[in-house]
Amino acid sequence: MEIFGLWYFAIIALFFLGYFLHRHHTIPTEIPFSPLFGNLKIGSNYLSHYDLPHLPPPNGEVDDINHFSGPNFDPTILSPSVKHFYEQTSSYSLNFRVFWHFPFRTGAFVASYLTSYIEQLNLPGKNGELHEMKSEFVTIPPSLDPRNGTRAWIRTNPSNETIFVAFYATHKKESTTYVNIAAPLPFSNLSTVLNIKNFESGLELNTLPSTSDGGIYLVTPIGSISLPLSQRFQVLPSTSFPSSNLPPETIIATHEMWVFGLKFLTISYIANKT
Repeated sequence: MEIFGLWYFAIIALFFLGYFLHRHHTIPTEIPFSPLFGNLKIGSNYLSHYDLPHLPPPNGEVDDINHFSGPNFDPTILSPSVKHFYEQTSSYSLNFRVFWHFPFRTGAFVASYLTSYIEQLNLPGKNGELHEMKSEFVTIPPSLDPRNGTRAWIRTNPSNETIFVAFYATHKKESTTYVNIAAPLPFSNLSTVLNIKNFESGLELNTLPSTSDGGIYLVTPIGSISLPLSQRFQVLPSTSFPSSNLPPETIIATHEMWVFGLKFLTISYIANKT
């Protein structure tokens, strides 16, 4: 129950912090947020609480990368390796390293105990070690989450401890299609809306809001707020790094996160085709 009280307080604190810091930034009402919230624990068995129909699982994070064609993204110049990774993600093994930036390292180490307990956003608190993750994709029916093309991506480590549970979907506004991700948290969810654009022979996903829907939002039963967080993914084929000596179909990705404009986390991924 102490953990419950801590998390409840954290949600309230984040809500009001986000409100006062971002009161000038209005959340676009057209953003379709996921209705899926968590209980005290999330975990890889999160979906066992729902009576899901038996549907074929999706093969990847998206069915067709061409779906994102728009003013800032031309899929015809995308590396075939990156395209294959996004459409056939389940056929890749994933390894990652985390790097917590100063002065967030001590807080990250402490927070890792909480994230391990709730079995969500469960990243290691120590820097530099290579970790492996396993992926499972599940098709989510519109009756559970009405967003477009929703699928669950459940990530665990070799000991079957949960690393991340998230629901991936898309939404379109005018001529731009966004990646729309929801990670259930206790009595809320953390929703990330990402812009997509070409980056060298790969792609970049970011939450830069400007005039777009991009951003990171805390969604609760009493409302949604924009948080003072931002993130960026850069995804490239290994051929962009000739000195890596990795197979040409291998994918290298970097995930960076900021709070109040200060970088606090970098995650490096290597995805090998199995």
